[in-house]
Amino acid sequence: MSFARRLSRAFVLVLLLAGLTQVSVGPAAAADYTQGVTPLSNGQAKIWFKPTTPSSLVDVHYLVPNLGQQNFRMANVSGTWEQTVSSLSSGTVIEYWFTYEKGGPLYDTGHFSYTYGGGGGTPGGGGTGTFPLVLQNNTRGKWTNAQIYVLVLGMGTPGEWSYLKPNGTLAHINHTEASAPGHLTKNGVNYANMQFTLAQASTVTIPSRLEGGRIYISAGSPMYIPISPDDRGWGGPDLHNPADPNADVYFDWYELTYSHGVIPYGGNTTQVDMFGFPMTARLQQSAIGYDQTVGITQTRDQVLAQYQSSVGAAFKPLAGAYRITAPRSSGLFAPGGAQQNYLQAYIDQVWNQYTASQFTLTRLNQTFTGRVVGGRLQFTKDGAGPFVLDKPTTRDVVECSGALASAGMTTTALELGAEFCAAFNRGVAANTANWYNPAAYYSGASKNDYAQFFHTIGIDHRAYGFAYDDINDQSSVKILPNANPPTALTLSIGW
Repeated sequence: MSFARRLSRAFVLVLLLAGLTQVSVGPAAAADYTQGVTPLSNGQAKIWFKPTTPSSLVDVHYLVPNLGQQNFRMANVSGTWEQTVSSLSSGTVIEYWFTYEKGGPLYDTGHFSYTYGGGGGTPGGGGTGTFPLVLQNNTRGKWTNAQIYVLVLGMGTPGEWSYLKPNGTLAHINHTEASAPGHLTKNGVNYANMQFTLAQASTVTIPSRLEGGRIYISAGSPMYIPISPDDRGWGGPDLHNPADPNADVYFDWYELTYSHGVIPYGGNTTQVDMFGFPMTARLQQSAIGYDQTVGITQTRDQVLAQYQSSVGAAFKPLAGAYRITAPRSSGLFAPGGAQQNYLQAYIDQVWNQYTASQFTLTRLNQTFTGRVVGGRLQFTKDGAGPFVLDKPTTRDVVECSGALASAGMTTTALELGAEFCAAFNRGVAANTANWYNPAAYYSGASKNDYAQFFHTIGIDHRAYGFAYDDINDQSSVKILPNANPPTALTLSIGW
């Protein structure tokens, strides 16, 4: 089992897309206020808010279990606004936010989370640049909150992997936790318990920096994630390995990256590797009126039934009891698999076409021109070059790897390789006029039926069905236009 030391291939594209779209970085939220919670004795905690510009009023709104939303005008104590919350017991989670006046208008902050007696953070998991992750159980009674597990992994410090605790603090991954009290065991192997259930916390605070993040969600069972002995990497589920401890676990995930004031928040649902169960992701930033939702709203049974009736025979065996496996993660489309040559005739047709006639692609005000010579596409970019691209295989196309993306290729070759990967998967490789025409995608006989299906059922027909599905803005990636925190990220877990 390999250990994760870098971003997944799919989510590297979030960062690339941020660069391609020239995302601007806005002012930091710290310019407006600081806030936090101070624990007191006798089951009390003081919520405080300190604006950098004097405010004429500050209201606090908060939620605690078994009590409706509470709204109070805070008391101004020498420029810091305060409100005391009582009747708290250890482990009680408070979700809170503020409305404050600045120069006349009123502004709402994002939501914050504090666990009484949980320690950490500004004591309470809130803080400048943080934001709430809201987890909703929409499984229609199939799974209780106690049966839905959440594992948030990411880098709070570059190159250093941590996991998120339900109180909103990060803990560095530690292989010795596999033998600590409360550890997990499966098939005689111990694993660190880095997860929490929705019963333990349905709203948690995402810190002000979490790069290469993954939010794994599983139903009915936790996930079993090994940690490398040097505590520098972790092993994700291996869909090629039927003996993987997660092979009989229902799971799916969401990807994100964010660094307050530096990297704009970007995240996506994904089917690049598999589909486990339907989820939606709602990203909000109220200050600019941003409110976007991606994902799948159908039930799991509807997805499985529609998949079988929509895809060709080569793709039907990808569906199993626990998941629909993507072609790139299945041995069927790998060398030696039953579908190892699924796209070979189509690839031959396209390569023969560009042997006999010139290849030209113009996009993003750049032009690639060339011809296949000796089996290799020799091309220029805006007259510079030449560069080369080798003929891909079926595996190269479904994985977006090998001849289309591998170590040693020039940056320009990788750029055109990504374009070819998208064009082959979408079935438009033979006509560059359609490479940026979504109406023409998946209309031919040779294409990635798996990816086509998830675009068909995804909200606004957006999906991440293969690794370079963000080309021409077709993926489920959503990136904020500034580096301020979202107001909230809401993940709805369906079934």
